[in-house]
Amino acid sequence: MSNKKKLYEILLEEFGKRGLEDIEIPLYIKENLSKELRIYQEKALKYYYANVDSIKQNHLMFNMATGSGKTLIMAALILDCYKRGYRDFIFFVNTNSILEKTKANFADKYSSKYLFKSPIIINEKQVEINLIENLSESKKGAINVYFNTIQGLYSLFTNERENAFTLEDLKGRKFVFLADEAHHLNADTKKKLSTSEQEDKEGWEGMMNKAFKAHKENIMLEFSATLPKDSAVQSKYQDKIIFEYALKEFYTDRFSKKIFLLKYAGLEKEERFLGSMIASLYRQYLAKENGVFLKPVVLYKSKTIKESKDNELEFKEFVKNLSAKKVQDFFKAYTQNEKEKTLFDEALEFFKGLNIDETKLCEIIKLNFSEHFILNVNDSKEANEYQLKLNSLEDKDNEIRVIFAVDKLNEGWDVLNLFDIVRLNTGNINESTKEAQLIGRGARYFPFTIQGYEESFKRKFDDESTSLKALERLSYHAASENEYILRLSKELDTIGLPAENEKEKIVLKIKEAIKNKSFYKEAIFATNSRRKQGKTLFNDKINEGLKERLARLEIPLFEAKGIKEWEFLSELEKEQDYDEHTHKDFELKNINEKVFLKAMNILGEFYHFENLAKIFKIDSRREFVRNFLQNTLAKIHKKQNLNSPQAQLKIALFVCEAFKDTSLKFEDSYTLGSWEAKKLESYLKDREIYREAKDKISQENGAKYEWFVYEKFVGSSLESEFLDFIEQNKALINKHFKEWLVVRNERMAEFAVYDDREYLANGEVNEHYADRFEPDFYFLGKRKNDEFIITQCLIEPKGEHLELNDKWKEEFLLSLTHKARLERSNLHVEISGLEFFKQKNKESFRESFETFVFRDKS
Repeated sequence: MSNKKKLYEILLEEFGKRGLEDIEIPLYIKENLSKELRIYQEKALKYYYANVDSIKQNHLMFNMATGSGKTLIMAALILDCYKRGYRDFIFFVNTNSILEKTKANFADKYSSKYLFKSPIIINEKQVEINLIENLSESKKGAINVYFNTIQGLYSLFTNERENAFTLEDLKGRKFVFLADEAHHLNADTKKKLSTSEQEDKEGWEGMMNKAFKAHKENIMLEFSATLPKDSAVQSKYQDKIIFEYALKEFYTDRFSKKIFLLKYAGLEKEERFLGSMIASLYRQYLAKENGVFLKPVVLYKSKTIKESKDNELEFKEFVKNLSAKKVQDFFKAYTQNEKEKTLFDEALEFFKGLNIDETKLCEIIKLNFSEHFILNVNDSKEANEYQLKLNSLEDKDNEIRVIFAVDKLNEGWDVLNLFDIVRLNTGNINESTKEAQLIGRGARYFPFTIQGYEESFKRKFDDESTSLKALERLSYHAASENEYILRLSKELDTIGLPAENEKEKIVLKIKEAIKNKSFYKEAIFATNSRRKQGKTLFNDKINEGLKERLARLEIPLFEAKGIKEWEFLSELEKEQDYDEHTHKDFELKNINEKVFLKAMNILGEFYHFENLAKIFKIDSRREFVRNFLQNTLAKIHKKQNLNSPQAQLKIALFVCEAFKDTSLKFEDSYTLGSWEAKKLESYLKDREIYREAKDKISQENGAKYEWFVYEKFVGSSLESEFLDFIEQNKALINKHFKEWLVVRNERMAEFAVYDDREYLANGEVNEHYADRFEPDFYFLGKRKNDEFIITQCLIEPKGEHLELNDKWKEEFLLSLTHKARLERSNLHVEISGLEFFKQKNKESFRESFETFVFRDKS
């Protein structure tokens, strides 16, 4: 194996991108996890399965960003290893605080962060999570997990005690070792050791290697967000890194909050106290107004434990003596900036809208930030008590919203509702590295859904002008120390979390001349919509799709006796192994109804009547069996013996499992609504957008384009070139259109469209079906020869670096030309789309555009 390539790079070469994408995550994984796997988590598991099927490397490293859900991957891998015959797991971490939190995540089924569904069902049997202290407590059919710290394991293996694990015990059976925050394991590997590390040389890292190698089938699964840059450590893991997902990718993919640095004008702590409380209440009330439960947490960070305790007392005194005048003075100092709209501008405007003045806000602050809601986590004597509170901060019955700390939360703290970190000390610029790491922990996204935005775990509003952005940002409050802020910004940029500054507000107003045009007032445009299918009644189309999938189902040969383990074939395996001469059509009604009902009972929750009735129009489970299972064909092996009850049950289980799998995929899919004509004047409004100075954008006076709806144009140089293209072809357009205008889509949800092609031109299923697309420009016009048709053309300038990835968008645009006209009142909408406007294809685009202008569908 080449030392120059990482394991996942080798697997990518061997399987190819398409081959890896086609790997299916088994149902026993998805159905036994309490949370839905995200795209990158599925990708990590697909690399894992690729390794299992080929290289079979038994020591793996998952190098994944803080907050990216490594523990859910661990839970999935535990389920898979159990399925493959492993029963004993040793889980080790760096500190006791992380250990207790991890135990709850894996073993406390009443915890809101419990990773498994209850009960766990594998091989048609319930599986227990059994925490053990020694091997004698291990149960044959359970997932037996021993938890300890790295130091605790080292002590255990070097100082043998009665009724405890020993290295000798490990030799007789196979184990799976799971190491979280695994960068702590590499003291021996580093070439340059600190004094304490030198003392540990030949210590716990070597001991863990001995434990791992005690049985040839042992598996070591390591997880780390920050692998040391040391060359020896990098070399050690070169052929073990199965997946990498850096914080920068995590941030770019919108799975984290955005980071904003709030620099206060002075050094007074009171301003940071008050600013952070106002920001916290603003988020709480904003979320409530939008139907989201949120209790934002504020972390007050000090340099020493004594300072932390003093700051806590000072904070309580400040809240107790807070006056409306202080609140009023704060807003005067930190709002009313015409050029930049800060979080405090938004808060002041929002509270005014709720008729909350400074006096009322002062009362609310005193009520919400009283001593009852404060937790100081620096006292080791109370560690167990505060650890429970820290691990459940998102729970509705956890009232803590203020935390005072020094360094205890820099590692191993999983919190989603931390929105404000306040640095209370000043000076000591060397703290910036640790502070950046803490901010990385706080950047975990708080999941919520708003109508029209289905993905709860991703940022939704990066490109929109909405106050809801406040629910997607972490604010770091600091005194006016330019050198420290600059250094912290660089540290954040290094780890992949670029800090945002308050952005310049740009107001886009619709031109009065456009508003006064009769065409603007009567114009209509067309878009479609989508919704997640979810647990709503499947329509006839989906039901027919389910039956078609069953009709293509190829049932393997099942023996009546024996203990041979079987698993469902993947679609690829079916294609390779299927021989048309070995199978025949089979009517599933030949399987007795009672056998199907028994199979449904074994498979559990999906086949409970309450669940089935949500997605199928049925009055009983028997009706479901008759209408959806027995009322179709499948392919069965010609040698299959149907006389045996055991064989019939295995066939029924196979069919039911396949039906469930397909149904769950449909549940997770989107259903598209029909295209709908809308009145332009009702949806196109003045807009506020925010841009940073570093953004490479062009701002131009829109007056030079009388057909452009806004007074200003803000966009890329390529988009600006497109407007120039339209201006240059204005005479041609005027020759064929009596009235027309161009709308710049400023990330307006109302102007988004969804790919409605279920199948591509070559007959393949469209993998981008129902994907969202926000075209940059809408051309709307009325041709000279028809008073009753509005012509709509969607146009997208596209940079070359995005062209390949967005090719589906261009194909979708071109498909729109064949849409039927839509009607609203006395008008029709004729929908068209053009190829991308690109730097290199302007002549080709010109030809397409001229064809569109000349075209007359009437």
